[in-house]
Amino acid sequence: MVETLRSSYDLIVVGAGPAGSSAAQEAARKGVKVLLIERRQRIGMPVQCAELVSKWIFRYVSLRSSSIVQSIDSMVIHLPDQTSLKIKSPGYMLDRSLFDKDLVIAAVLAGAEFSIGIKGVKMTEGGVLIQEGTKEEKKIGAKVIIGADGVHSTVASWIKQPPLKHLVALQYEIVLFEPQSHTDIYFHRDYEGGYAWFFPKGNRANVGIGITLSKTSGLQELLDRFLNDLKNAGTLPRIEILSKTGGSIPCEPRKQIVFGNILLAGDAAGHAHPITGAGILNAIVSGQIAGKMAGEAILRKDLNYLKNYETQCHDAFGDSLQYGSLKRNFLEENWNKKEVEFNQFIRKTWVGFKEYYEERRKDRK
Repeated sequence: MVETLRSSYDLIVVGAGPAGSSAAQEAARKGVKVLLIERRQRIGMPVQCAELVSKWIFRYVSLRSSSIVQSIDSMVIHLPDQTSLKIKSPGYMLDRSLFDKDLVIAAVLAGAEFSIGIKGVKMTEGGVLIQEGTKEEKKIGAKVIIGADGVHSTVASWIKQPPLKHLVALQYEIVLFEPQSHTDIYFHRDYEGGYAWFFPKGNRANVGIGITLSKTSGLQELLDRFLNDLKNAGTLPRIEILSKTGGSIPCEPRKQIVFGNILLAGDAAGHAHPITGAGILNAIVSGQIAGKMAGEAILRKDLNYLKNYETQCHDAFGDSLQYGSLKRNFLEENWNKKEVEFNQFIRKTWVGFKEYYEERRKDRK
């Protein structure tokens, strides 16, 4: 409740997704006073995520077995000419609602305070104006603010940052009649700028499509057609939909993520991969870096120290995101050109194929 909050904190983190919770935990570990706020009433809900993470996540966070639905060993990439490629791609399918709660709990146990149903209204002199439901707005002081509030970041709007380029996605959770240990990715000219996915999780599966913003109106029709194609191919004996969700996926990293005493992390910073849309691991990493830099800057009483955040994020995953951005631009410029041989084009623009890395190898010679 707003009434129980202090009048000021060293750090306010806006958004309790993987980036925000990770930032809050790292800063709290340093002994600074941290407030983590989340505008939604339920952590991690609704799930707007395909829920797949790389095995490398264990380098950065401990996962309870209850947060892992199943292990994944490989990925099968399906091209329109009916050819496919199976690659090793070890990872895990998560229960995002449980996973996000675990991260918030870890932040609280480290010393952060958490408040749910709280909206950051605007930045004020020396802090943030917050509001709980329809109650009166209240100012909370803060030395540093971390915006970890997603692709449509309110914090980014406070500092006049433009909206991020993004894809739109629609996903169904369906009944899976036969278990499988691999994920599937499907490409089709109609899935403009994106792809379709089939991610198993025990006796269920996440099935979705992400495409460019301009094609949003046809998204549900595309997904329904994709499901029928899976049924006709024998992948599914019948279609039983358990839930539907949609969302936005950032597909360009922000060039600047430090603005005075404000840091942007995770999807708010555009840290999802521009081609695959994978963002959970980078959100955790950028959140941890943001929390460490914020905590250290506060302890040093030197906000200039926050500039190290950009440098460390670049060292962690900057090259991958920058190269992905180049590929994203190439993909969008050439997707609808009739002279483009589409199957070869996908090989040049999807991370699972060796052709994707050709330009990077040339640059390194």
